[in-house]
Amino acid sequence: MNQQQVHRNIILYYWLQLLAEPLFWGPILITYIQNVGRMSLGQIYFMEACCVMGVVLLDVPAGALADLIGRRRTIFWSRLLITLECLLFAAANNQLTVWLANLIWVIAYSLMSNADSSLLIDTLKVAGREKEFKNIIGKANSYRLALMAICSPLVGYLANLNLRLPAYLSVIFIAANCLVASRLIDPPVVEHYQKTWSGYYQLFKTSFGFVKNHRELKWIIIFSILISVISKIWFFTYNPYFTLVDLPLKTFGWIFLALNATAALSSYSSEWLYQKLGEFYSAVLMVLVVSLPIIAMGIFVSQAAALLVLLQNVARGYMTPLTNHMLHRYLNANNRATVASFKSSAVSLGEVLSMWLFAYWLKIFSLTACLQLLGITGLTFGLIILFSYQPIFKH
Repeated sequence: MNQQQVHRNIILYYWLQLLAEPLFWGPILITYIQNVGRMSLGQIYFMEACCVMGVVLLDVPAGALADLIGRRRTIFWSRLLITLECLLFAAANNQLTVWLANLIWVIAYSLMSNADSSLLIDTLKVAGREKEFKNIIGKANSYRLALMAICSPLVGYLANLNLRLPAYLSVIFIAANCLVASRLIDPPVVEHYQKTWSGYYQLFKTSFGFVKNHRELKWIIIFSILISVISKIWFFTYNPYFTLVDLPLKTFGWIFLALNATAALSSYSSEWLYQKLGEFYSAVLMVLVVSLPIIAMGIFVSQAAALLVLLQNVARGYMTPLTNHMLHRYLNANNRATVASFKSSAVSLGEVLSMWLFAYWLKIFSLTACLQLLGITGLTFGLIILFSYQPIFKH
C-alpha cells in the first residue's frame, strides 16, 4: 500500500462518514413511524429493542468476517443493504414493512460496525500516522453532523408538504455511499487465521479471551454501554417531548439543526477537548451531560426545557472519537474489528435490555416521570463507573 493509496483511503473515509446516515429523517423519525406504520411509542421501543438484539447476535460474527475477508467488502455490502432499507422505509405503509426495513438495517449495521474505523487505523499505521486517528474520526464525524444540521430545517417543511418526501430524498445520498465504499482499499495485515470455519472460530475464541482478561477494555465497554444506553433512550423521547410541550412540527427541523450543530462542534473539537480535559474528566463530562439535563426536562416541562437536548449532543459528538481512541490503542490489526465488535455487541445488548425496561416504564408512568428515572439512573451508575477509573487505569 503506497502513500497515494493511504491518502485516498483517508479522503474516502471522510466521504463514507459524511453519507453514512439518512440526512432528512432524523427530526421526524418517530412521528414518521407512528403515522405510516401506525405504531405507538411503546411498540416503536419494542421494535427497536428487537432490532438491537439482532445487532447483539450479528455484530461479533460480522466483525470477525471483516477481519477474515477484508473490511472493504463488508463495508460495501453494508452500504448496499442500507440503501435497500431506506427504500423500504420510504415506501412503508404498515407495521410489517417498517419491521422488514429495520431487520435489513440490523444486517447492514452489523457489517459496517467497526469495519470502517479498523480500516482507517490500519491504513494510518501503514504510513506511521496512527496518532492522527482520533483527530480524523472527530472531524469526519463532525462533517456528517454539520451536514445533517444544514439539512434539518428543510425536514419540517418537506414533511408538511408530504411526510414521505424526507425519506425518499435521503435514499439518494445513501445510495451514493455505495460508490464511495467500492473505491476503498484494504491495508495489508499479517494473516494469523485461515479463511475457513476453523479459522473463523479460532479468531472469535481468541478475541473473546483477549477482552475477558483485559481490565481496561472491560471498563471502556461498560462506560460505552452507559453513555450509549442513556443517549439512545433519550433520543427516542425527543419527538414525544416536543409534542408534549406543543412545539409546532416545522420547528423540529430547526431544533435538530441546533443539536446536530452542537454535536458537530463537539466532534470537531474532540482533540482540543481531550487535550484540555484529559481522559478521566472527558468521561466525567460525558456522564454529566447525559444525566442532569434529562432530570431537568422531566421536572421542568416546558418548551425551554426541550432545548436541553443540546447538551446530550455534546456527548453524541465526543463519544465516537473518545471511545474509539481509548479502545483501539489496545488492539492489533489481525483481530481489531472482531474485538471492537465485542464492545459494540455489549453496547447493543445494554440498549436492548434498557429499551425493554423503558417501554415497561412508559406503561406505568408518564413520559416526564420516565425521564426523571432515566436521568437519576444514569447519574448513579455513571458515578460508580467514574470512581472505578483510577484503580484500573493508574495501577
